[in-house]
Amino acid sequence: MKQVRDNVLASVLETHGEHCACRGACGKTHTGADGQCNAMNSGKSKPLMAAPQTPHATDAQNASVPLDQLRPWCWSCWRAALAAEQVRADEQRSRELAEMQIGLFDVGADAVA
Repeated sequence: MKQVRDNVLASVLETHGEHCACRGACGKTHTGADGQCNAMNSGKSKPLMAAPQTPHATDAQNASVPLDQLRPWCWSCWRAALAAEQVRADEQRSRELAEMQIGLFDVGADAVA
């Protein structure tokens, strides 16, 4: 069994390396190996953070991700990837709501006349 380090971030960095794991989810084209972000910190002496490999739309979903699914992220990439996922989820919910409402009113082309 793998030993868990003093904290979650230390464990994630030991397991997955000390570079941001973003590979374009933030909307940027990164220049690292396999298109990975080269950031080793978040700037201004901020360390990387441990966050889900794939961002989820809500804080509750992100907080409940198991340790083995966490990756190191710089704050810039994480904020942009999270915002993009939230927009995607909002658009999906809007489409689903619109589709559900179509059947509420049986108004077709024939009823307009």
